[in-house]
Amino acid sequence: MYTNLPRISTSLPMRTVCPYCGHLVVTETTPVPGILTWLLCLGLCFCGCCLGCCLVPFWIRSLKDVNHSCPVCKHHLYHYRRV
Repeated sequence: MYTNLPRISTSLPMRTVCPYCGHLVVTETTPVPGILTWLLCLGLCFCGCCLGCCLVPFWIRSLKDVNHSCPVCKHHLYHYRRV
């Protein structure tokens, strides 16, 4: 799904030059469910947490992947994966 987006090593907003609009920006970050979120959900489900407790990883921002986008033109620039 994100094969054309470069991977970076931080989930924090970062300063970069947008290749689409050319502005020097600090990226906007958006948490999205990733592999770690789904693995933890399945692990909790297998441990017997099937009554909604297995969905807890989807509510915790620090367990999600992060999309970085340009605040000016709104294009996706980078994708940070937890795993």
